[in-house]
Amino acid sequence: MATQEEVPPAYNTTQTEVPSDQPPAYTAPSSYRIGNTVLSEPLVTIPQLKAHLALLRAFKELRTTVQDTDAEVLGLPEVVNELSKDKRWTWFVGLAVERFYRWLKNLQWHVSVDQWIERFMPPIDVLMVWHAYLLNPSWYQEDTDRLPIMQELGKPEDRLLAVCERVVDINTYQASPERMAEWQKVTETACDNVNTRVPLMLSTGKGYLQPNFLYLCDKCGGVLSKEKLAVNKFARDYMGHQTRYSPIAGTLFNQHKLRDEAVANRVVAALATQSILRPKTEKETVLEARNRLLLASKGQLAYIHAAVSLVLRRGGPKRANRILSAYTDDKPFSIDLVGAVIRQGSFVDKMHNFAWTAPTYFDDAVDEVVLVHATARYHAFLDLMKASPTSFLVPTLDIDLVWHTHQMMGGKYAKSTVKLLGRFIDHDDKVEENYLSNSFDLTCRAWQQRFGIPYMHCGCPLPGDTIGQRLSRLTTRLKATTVTTSHNPLDPPQHPDALSATHPSEHNCVGGRTGDKASEHTRQKRLEKIKKRRERDARLVEQGKMDRRVYDRGQAHDMYFLYPVPFYYPPVIACGAISTFGGGDFGGGFGGCAVGAAGGCGSGGCGAGGGCGGAAGGCGGGGGCGGGGGCGGGGCGGGN
Repeated sequence: MATQEEVPPAYNTTQTEVPSDQPPAYTAPSSYRIGNTVLSEPLVTIPQLKAHLALLRAFKELRTTVQDTDAEVLGLPEVVNELSKDKRWTWFVGLAVERFYRWLKNLQWHVSVDQWIERFMPPIDVLMVWHAYLLNPSWYQEDTDRLPIMQELGKPEDRLLAVCERVVDINTYQASPERMAEWQKVTETACDNVNTRVPLMLSTGKGYLQPNFLYLCDKCGGVLSKEKLAVNKFARDYMGHQTRYSPIAGTLFNQHKLRDEAVANRVVAALATQSILRPKTEKETVLEARNRLLLASKGQLAYIHAAVSLVLRRGGPKRANRILSAYTDDKPFSIDLVGAVIRQGSFVDKMHNFAWTAPTYFDDAVDEVVLVHATARYHAFLDLMKASPTSFLVPTLDIDLVWHTHQMMGGKYAKSTVKLLGRFIDHDDKVEENYLSNSFDLTCRAWQQRFGIPYMHCGCPLPGDTIGQRLSRLTTRLKATTVTTSHNPLDPPQHPDALSATHPSEHNCVGGRTGDKASEHTRQKRLEKIKKRRERDARLVEQGKMDRRVYDRGQAHDMYFLYPVPFYYPPVIACGAISTFGGGDFGGGFGGCAVGAAGGCGSGGCGAGGGCGGAAGGCGGGGGCGGGGGCGGGGCGGGN
């Protein structure tokens, strides 16, 4: 598939066949260059892109259903009707993350794709969580290696994408009665999540699926909050390392060789020097150590943050921040999957607004060339990354679609980027807006320098011709590419979608807190800069130096990086929290609220087996979390 050459070759091209009465045919590449490597086949195929778009259509329709339908019709708690659309969706995604967790505990991969679809494929909401996890590839790569519950998920490296290709329209797929019954049995939730009654919200805002979750046990007086659950998660991982090889989140991954046990061991050894983390005796059990840490920290993350930051201060804040970001809730996963799903929503909306998610949109060859062009640009984007290893490059929407699809291959994505670029390429789904905007300007200039054509064709104003100091530092590592064929496959085809899709991808653009003066100031400066570029382009149009159609296309766009996604999505604690009061997790250090198990707020509850409050009642009595039906009978498992 790949050959090595001394000098980076030009793109070779072939003509796609289209009817003669259509616009001129797009000249597609017959090979793809990334650095000195030439690929005879693309890393991502057109059928895979179409399958991914079909999956995004299913996500869009699910969100619309949850946000726009009365709670009673869907069988959801009445209190859901009191929420805004965004908060309602956040609540629903929190439940989806819990269902994803339960699905993992019963997963098997030893069967063929067809058999797996029949026996193990989860509902759409769970696929949505899995998809968002894959689009945070460094965390996904580390967690499938680090966490026992995730190791099965990492074995079939491209299973989600393969399933999407096989099912074609996943939104209309109907699971067999046997599969639905099996799902109900192993997860204790109905297969159709929209019609599952889960009364986990309280009017006080302190229910399990609400950001201010708080529970006071009336038996022992212990207080359970999401912060205490997060501290318990850190204690579990840290002390678990003492008895088995289970590295702390954020310590095992290495972008060059993917796994670095030496670094993980050094971090744990360094943390052991802190008094709050130092074992009392050599014979201290894991449970005793966890209870000691919970008491010493008073259940507050600030104590953990201080210890980790102090130990890792010499290496700068990056390592410490990565570790600490993994401990914000009680789930084993290193990333807040609720926030990850929500941040993907804006990208799903962009694809929907383009109509690319429509079932037959790319059936004709004249339309399919848009995806062919996007694929060519993605490989060029990787080539630019290879040439500028220290720069943060920002994709456009078309490139990001192909990039996301590549990331859905999981382990294959990791191996291919390391092989082709010499390092793992992460995809950060939350980047500060000003940094993202400046990096996009740099990407535009570097692309123009390397390939000789503009990066954007959507009509948005490009950076000026003066490259400045940022590019001067970069160009010493870049070599201009000479295109020897008469057609450059990076030139857009004569199709309006191919032009619009070169708009910047902004789904990972996050802003500061509302009212933050520094963020508002930099945002205003960007607005002024873009307005000046608009004025420059208007003058060029009047002088006949710029195509008015290009300028008019830009007028139809919002100005980019001015509407960031809010960063502070609070972690949502789903029903069946992994950590519960009781001997199983929090133990006697808090007085022991019954015998806790691996999840759930009551013996009949979502997690089953134990939990706060003992046998029949669960948290709050009378059936589970928050009372009145709760997590137990009639709750997650009951579906009534």
